[in-house]
Amino acid sequence: MTNSSDNRNSQQAVSSLAAKVMRDRKLLLMLSDRVYELMLEDLRLHKERSTNYGRRLYK
Repeated sequence: MTNSSDNRNSQQAVSSLAAKVMRDRKLLLMLSDRVYELMLEDLRLHKERSTNYGRRLYK
């Protein structure tokens, strides 16, 4: 039962934070910039893994 309670508390905390971010334009811009940075990094790593995988396959 504690797990369900913890999950509910976490969901409420995230919901409260999301509402705060949506009301504050500066926070929203900071969040969107960070998400964009993380996406670029993920794409770079994916490309690197794909390239390395192909090299191992054919050598």
